[in-house]
Amino acid sequence: MGAEEHKRKAPKKFRFAVITVSDTASRGEKEDKSGKFLVEELEKAGHERVLYRIVPDEKMAIIGAVVEAFEKGADVVVTSGGTGIASRDVTIESLRSLFDKELTGFGEIFRLLSYEEIGTAAVMTRATAGVIRSSGRAMAVFCLPGSFGAAKTGIKIILNEAGHVLKHGRE
Repeated sequence: MGAEEHKRKAPKKFRFAVITVSDTASRGEKEDKSGKFLVEELEKAGHERVLYRIVPDEKMAIIGAVVEAFEKGADVVVTSGGTGIASRDVTIESLRSLFDKELTGFGEIFRLLSYEEIGTAAVMTRATAGVIRSSGRAMAVFCLPGSFGAAKTGIKIILNEAGHVLKHGRE
């Protein structure tokens, strides 16, 4: 069965959570434009929001928000922020250990598209994705950089592939 046939059999709608990881946004010092954009785009595509959170760049806050998303029934979680190389960028380190399967291809495609947009600065992102399985469920998690440009680039991939990821993650 080819990728197109798999996509035809994949879920068309899902429940989602957006989690913004940002010290400054969590303190109310800056607006969360990227997270709000991600919510709007997912809702515009007909998906159901179950959670939107802004958390600081802290391991337990990030993990706690993802667990809350799972408990609220999210099929897909999109994080925004904390994927760079600064010492406070801990989204990947916080979530990688929860992944049953990591989707390195997501990060590769994200970096390819980013390279076309911002050039070699794309090497600075560690965007990734994975599937978390628990209690007979699977939840896809996509970790994006926090910039608005990254949200615009990432949402295209997510909207095209999230259902496909869920289909296989549930197998």
